Amino acid sequence: MSGSSKAAPYPLEGIRVADFSHVLAGPFCTRILCDLGAEVIKIETPEGDLSRRLGHRRAGMSGYYMQQNCGKRNVSLDLKRAEGRALALRLAVTCDVVVENFRPGVMDALGLGEGPLRAINQRLVYCSISGFGYRSPLRSQRAFAGVVHAATGVLHRQAEAWGHQPEDSVLAVGDTVTGLQAAIAILASLQLRERTGCGQFIDMAMHDALLAIQETANFTLFDEGGSDTDFLCAWVHRCKDEYVVIPADPRAYWKELTLVMGKPHLAADPRFDTYEKRAPRLRELEAIVQEWVESFACAADAVTALHKAGVAAAEILTLSEALASEQTRARAMTVDCDDRSGGVSPVLNSPYRFSSASAGVHGRPPFRGEDNRAVLTEMLGIDEQELAALEESGVLSSRVPSAL
Repeated sequence: MSGSSKAAPYPLEGIRVADFSHVLAGPFCTRILCDLGAEVIKIETPEGDLSRRLGHRRAGMSGYYMQQNCGKRNVSLDLKRAEGRALALRLAVTCDVVVENFRPGVMDALGLGEGPLRAINQRLVYCSISGFGYRSPLRSQRAFAGVVHAATGVLHRQAEAWGHQPEDSVLAVGDTVTGLQAAIAILASLQLRERTGCGQFIDMAMHDALLAIQETANFTLFDEGGSDTDFLCAWVHRCKDEYVVIPADPRAYWKELTLVMGKPHLAADPRFDTYEKRAPRLRELEAIVQEWVESFACAADAVTALHKAGVAAAEILTLSEALASEQTRARAMTVDCDDRSGGVSPVLNSPYRFSSASAGVHGRPPFRGEDNRAVLTEMLGIDEQELAALEESGVLSSRVPSAL
């Protein structure tokens, strides 16, 4: 919720989303839309989203699945059956937005691609998330986050920067960044629809999304030379058995650093008195800062000294420490969610804080097929007799614990 009022409206109230996506990039995108107030209907196959089986589970509900799907409704359809595909089509064309993250061509083969849906509903915003995009020599290649990390230079840059063999990132940035970019594109398309009355097809490639955030690409594009260690987000220095992060580039913030280190004479040193002289001597500058950091008994003392001098710095926390921190609590960045086993489990909250609008987790994660009857009755007017026949034939299915 926003910090101002629980009664404040959600920005996307009245927007309905058909979510055909699975695992991470698509669900991350639709979780954002859901947190902003959209009604998201996850259309899931009888095999179930793979993320339901990842990690620890309670009442068959994994924390991984909870994280990306809380607040959504769920309809489980067998898309291998013509009747299932027909229902999916009827559902999707009543929506404002469709999101899917299959390989290009899969939804077309099911008769659920952008063409047939937008032929029926010209106002539909259809977002297709894939590894390499529709217009691509690699369009048919399967892609997970690690594949895109490798294909966009991320893994090579990491290896070069730290001087070791390539290892994948601990964050699935290929998925989450793409989900963010997709959400932005969807919101822009909905705004354009207000002016034109027409929807949009969004061809969102993980490859493109990850290239677009590489802020140091200009050094390669402009052929400026340099190495992957030249423009790190921060410099890590060791203090006994702890570490201190200092984002201040010693080439640019040398005067400030010499003052906090108690070595102002180094600012006027002929070797370091201009940026142009300091630029090729980065390793020397780093070594001087490292020697100073090592003089502290603990990282907290070094950080305190840097903060007093107005220099940004931080101790390195574990994820557990970050989640339990006063900062995280103050910003309500975790929230208890119904874990469907009779209790609650914390999940990450939305990062959006509006002055007079609401955002954030406002619903529980659904069991597969939990909303079959409610959604098909509300949206398509299907009666009890037809619902029973669809369940009997296996077109509709669910996995809802009998205790519910």
